Amino acid sequence: MINKRKIKQQQNEVMQKRLKIEQLQEHHKETFRKLQIVEPLFFPKMAYNSESVTVVSFFPSEIEKGQDIYTEFVSRNYDSEDENRTLYKWTFNPDYKKDYKIAEPHQAHQSIRYLIPISELINVNKQLSEEILQSEQVFDLPDPDSDLPIDQLTIRDFAAIMTGKPVSQKQWLNEIIKK
Repeated sequence: MINKRKIKQQQNEVMQKRLKIEQLQEHHKETFRKLQIVEPLFFPKMAYNSESVTVVSFFPSEIEKGQDIYTEFVSRNYDSEDENRTLYKWTFNPDYKKDYKIAEPHQAHQSIRYLIPISELINVNKQLSEEILQSEQVFDLPDPDSDLPIDQLTIRDFAAIMTGKPVSQKQWLNEIIKK
């Protein structure tokens, strides 16, 4: 009777953990859309000190997928620990076995984890904001009170106007087409 109750409790805890992880990832859905990432590797992790360096740890099964890993700092109970809900990216390093230390195996399940210094993580939110700012730079538009001569219209400009796609080499024209 006790075993069945304990098993049921463990199953419930696993389901709650999965739900929390899904909710954490859902929060970053728009960011992943902007990055054009359909199925990101997202593993929320606890940040902690190891030998005076703040690290997160990834299991071999997570790293062996050979892709960049996205994370958010969470507590042991998978509650976000960052009021800004910062999304971080660890860029896959094929030399991870040589470059990173291994944490002591966990007492309960003896699994190893690779320690990644958080200084190697990229703040995705900050990077995306900078890219957006750069793309929104003010471009010199021609004087709105005067028309440009038609002989300055290129075939590429004409194609951009006709298709509604910003393919012109005149940035101001592309900006108009985007709107």
